[in-house]
Amino acid sequence: MGELIVKYIANPPNAISIFRLIVVLPIAFGITGGEFAISFAIFVVAAISDGLDGFLARRFGWETAFGKVIDPVADKLLLLVTTITLALSGHFPVMVMLLMVAKDLAVVLGVLVYTALAGFPELRPIAVGKVTTVLQLVLIGYVLLTLAVEIPLNHLVTPVLIWIVVVTTILDGCGYLWLWTGKLVRDPRWLAGEANA
Repeated sequence: MGELIVKYIANPPNAISIFRLIVVLPIAFGITGGEFAISFAIFVVAAISDGLDGFLARRFGWETAFGKVIDPVADKLLLLVTTITLALSGHFPVMVMLLMVAKDLAVVLGVLVYTALAGFPELRPIAVGKVTTVLQLVLIGYVLLTLAVEIPLNHLVTPVLIWIVVVTTILDGCGYLWLWTGKLVRDPRWLAGEANA
């Protein structure tokens, strides 16, 4: 068991994803403690690592089943914990935070429903999902920057970024719903179950 854990951690992309998981709490504690510059710096490094681990995995053939799970989990925890902490601290619109959380919960629920009906689905990020993740990272990073350098949050860039993220998040959720519904009705496991019903 210990050797297996070491093997996973020794894989560079996996190690980067684990690093992203580890820094989630320091970012949150920095926000609640008013250390916005520190939280911003850590968040930027973590956001950059989001693209780095995927690039290394594809470039050098370091893809693993563990990595395919830990990478998106680290992404979601980084975004959601930071967003929720900012919102609860009064530095981010609560409704936008709830939208982001609801979308991710809907995706998780969709996976569970699909699994119950036809077995575990093949999980592949869609284009709008990747764009949404990048835009959410940019928005949260920008909010942390405005707090670190004390720029008023009513600055023009902030509401523009927020509305862009709202639109892409909605499109992202609808995109997954459309994609997985289409896959489900064509999935041979689902069709076999319907035939035997």
